[in-house]
Amino acid sequence: MPTRPTLSVVLLLIGALACACATTQAADADQPPRPKTTVQVESRKTVDVNLYALNGARRVRLGTVPGMSSRSFVLPPDMVGVTDRVRFGVEIIGTFGGKNIGSERRFESEQEIAVQPGEEVTLTLY
Repeated sequence: MPTRPTLSVVLLLIGALACACATTQAADADQPPRPKTTVQVESRKTVDVNLYALNGARRVRLGTVPGMSSRSFVLPPDMVGVTDRVRFGVEIIGTFGGKNIGSERRFESEQEIAVQPGEEVTLTLY
């Protein structure tokens, strides 16, 4: 069983943490919500791909775009507005013919597009 001074210190730390969390939440409530920024992806590839938003070493998967189709994705707010450009990575997840049998994944390309918060940008995959 903890001693009385140890218990007091623990309770004091819990109280300080609760106040800090409440202050952070109150500050966030005062900020206007960030506008949604979307990317409309048109794939002219015959294979499926995973689309990623890239920021330095960080890679956030936005979703899958089936071959020869279009999809729309909302970009993470913390990846828009830091710079005026967003990089996108494309990972092939479809099956290849020829000598390769079965499924194969490979990170194929990166594209960079100018993006401002609240915009809808278009990305075409060839």
